[in-house]
Amino acid sequence: MSNPSAFYVHLEDPVQSYPPSGLHRQYRPFPTRPQEERLEEAEERRNRLGEQKVEQLSVRLARVALIMDRHHRQTTQSWLDSQDRITRDMDEHVRKRTSEISKRLRNLSDHNHMVQVRKDEAKQEKLLRKLTHLYEAQNASTISRFWGKIHK
Repeated sequence: MSNPSAFYVHLEDPVQSYPPSGLHRQYRPFPTRPQEERLEEAEERRNRLGEQKVEQLSVRLARVALIMDRHHRQTTQSWLDSQDRITRDMDEHVRKRTSEISKRLRNLSDHNHMVQVRKDEAKQEKLLRKLTHLYEAQNASTISRFWGKIHK
């Protein structure tokens, strides 16, 4: 069994028995004001608070309006830029397509001209072969067979 024991050591006496007088507030009753005055002050405070809330809301609404205006301007500008880019791209496409079609038409026209020239040359060559064959034939029966009867 242990023997519990407690020790008390007194180091120093308190400096003062009571705190200084300046630390305690002295009780002063508030002057009583009439009920109407207090109600008027409360009404003024309510009005002031209402005005502050209205002012804060108007500031927030103005900020929202500025943000929305900036957003609409940016969106509109983005749309206009997109429209401009699409218009430029379409104009470039139409220009390229038109030049390609014009080139094809020129090539087709040149080809048709070459075909016509070759057709004329083929007709002329056929006629020359006929004439050559006629001149090679010595007798009149051969000539009449190609050209029919020759009238003198």
